[in-house]
Amino acid sequence: MSIKKNNFTCIIGLGFVGLTLAIIMANRGFKIFGVEKNKLILKKLKNKQAHFYEPGLKQNLKKIITKKKFSFFNKIPKNKNISTYIITVGTPLNAQKKIITKYIVKTCNQIAAVLKNNDIVILRSTVKIGTTRDIVFPILKKTGKNFYLVYCPERAVEGSALKELHTLPQVIGGIDNNSINKAVKIFKKITKKIVTTSNVETAEMIKLIDNSSRDVFFAYANEIARTCDAIGLDALEIIRSGKSNYDRTDLAKPGLVGGPCLHKDPYIFSESIKKRNISAEITLMARKINERQPIEIVNFIYNYLKKINNFPKRLKISLIGLAFKGYPVTDDLRGSMAIQVFKALKNKFRSSKFFGYDPVISDTNIIKLGLKKTSSLSDAFKNKDLVIILNDHHVFSNMPIERFSRKLKKPSIIYDFWNHFDKNKLNLPDNIEYISLGAHCKNKNFI
Repeated sequence: MSIKKNNFTCIIGLGFVGLTLAIIMANRGFKIFGVEKNKLILKKLKNKQAHFYEPGLKQNLKKIITKKKFSFFNKIPKNKNISTYIITVGTPLNAQKKIITKYIVKTCNQIAAVLKNNDIVILRSTVKIGTTRDIVFPILKKTGKNFYLVYCPERAVEGSALKELHTLPQVIGGIDNNSINKAVKIFKKITKKIVTTSNVETAEMIKLIDNSSRDVFFAYANEIARTCDAIGLDALEIIRSGKSNYDRTDLAKPGLVGGPCLHKDPYIFSESIKKRNISAEITLMARKINERQPIEIVNFIYNYLKKINNFPKRLKISLIGLAFKGYPVTDDLRGSMAIQVFKALKNKFRSSKFFGYDPVISDTNIIKLGLKKTSSLSDAFKNKDLVIILNDHHVFSNMPIERFSRKLKKPSIIYDFWNHFDKNKLNLPDNIEYISLGAHCKNKNFI
């Protein structure tokens, strides 16, 4: 496909999905208009800065802005040369765990006001099944214009987005075949891997089950960990040994499960099928397992510490690894279960002092959580009673934990949600105990 010199693509919503796509498309020759309401995001963009961390993002953003391939506004610009509109606005949940679609509706009304014949609208936000046909299409139809409409879900993982947008298959479901063909020509400039579906609802469902199935996958590992904690076995040993040279056993490593997608997409999937009198039983149970884990583990820690002689009532507690995941690397706090662990800890250890460390998240955002920022990872251990490792960033598995442990008070506990270390190979000081998820059995090192 040749890109017409004066044609522009307008991306509405410059969060993770919209901004990474803008960079990829600009680098492939598209001229991009970005639209964002958030004043802080726009302020950063004016300074050629991104509002989140993503490998390669900073350098690429500066390049495309400098070369005038990417301009940004607080509303859709009145430019007759815009031929493509891509919707990437957020679809959060309300207090009842129901999807909020008002941002989709508002964006579609704004597009309708400037829509021309033969323009294409691409919905990329995560939505309930039927949204493209039942919400977006009627709004655009009222314009009386001839337009193309497709749903093409974002599938790239945070931490590898700029790479995966080139390599992952782009799923495209259209309101008709002409819409699909139009979208295929656009996305072939980004990747050679295109998967077309027979209707938009299929593409919408693919997005939801991508993330819901991952939530179920991780939840089963956490159920194994929960069981092993109850009966005194080691979950990680069971998982590793069970699938060693045995491909039919495919099990994840247990740990905290959250993030901007996994904490909400199972609920959107469930809401999508509820009107058909179908309950997403496995999906919702998996989400329940993953959501209750922070409270269960904090209760375990609280009761465990009560049994230790001379353990102080007022603790100094360090939480390390606050982003919703550590690998691939991100600074995203949306849906982070570390926040839920912190809330549960504050409820149980009311008079304690809380400290935070993350190798990527800014000091400002750590402080906003209500944590005192430690100056370094080493400092996160210094004179602390309890250290909790919350994500799987490689800096934690590579840290000299034996040396750091000598900085702790005595007695003290290191609790690891991600099994970064083999406790049987650790040589920790007396009265310093390392406990990991799925292996709550008593450590003989504690005296």
